[in-house]
Amino acid sequence: MAELRPVNGELISKLDTKTAKTGDDVVVQTKASVKTADGTEIPKGSKLVGHVVAVQPSASGQNSQVALKLDHAELDGGQTLAIQSQIQSIGSGGGGGDAAAPSSRGSAPEAPTSANPATPGGGASGATNAPGYTPGYTPSSPGAASSSPAAGTVVARNGKIAIQTTNIPDVLLANNEPGQQDPRMEQASSILLGAKKDVQLEGGTPVVVALAVAPGSPAK
Repeated sequence: MAELRPVNGELISKLDTKTAKTGDDVVVQTKASVKTADGTEIPKGSKLVGHVVAVQPSASGQNSQVALKLDHAELDGGQTLAIQSQIQSIGSGGGGGDAAAPSSRGSAPEAPTSANPATPGGGASGATNAPGYTPGYTPSSPGAASSSPAAGTVVARNGKIAIQTTNIPDVLLANNEPGQQDPRMEQASSILLGAKKDVQLEGGTPVVVALAVAPGSPAK
């Protein structure tokens, strides 16, 4: 993957694992300009557009998850660029930097010892086959301020995937480990996990997306 450069943005519309379906549009509008590693300028106000790859709602207090793919940028003047991307942080206060080292605070779980390297499912019924499916993360006290690690803290690992906290309580972010490529992530930019609840992000939620122009994909 090419070098990814971070840019601040915000989610355009609500994202909710209770109602989301595979193929639903996902749009993040940039709040600043960014120059990609190849020198391409993506101006403020551009739209990073993609879709839901797979989704699993929470049921009976179980974890939820939604896999997202942001695959092109819509620029002023109608230009479209194919991009590679990764969501780096969610919620106010996000810095977009590298994930922190594992925290010793609170009751962060041990990393799962088994993985499910299956391919994406066709919707909620097949979401256990979603990219990055990460069984085994079950916080003992979700939402407890006294034990919640700081945003960006890696709290579990599954294969080459790292699971980190965000600025939104009990919403976690799963990405490839730095410099790694887990095969389950090939069709997703990032995975959002809800700890014993549904992921519910309102329109306007701050999001930091790291991106690069996809090789061989000039603007059109």
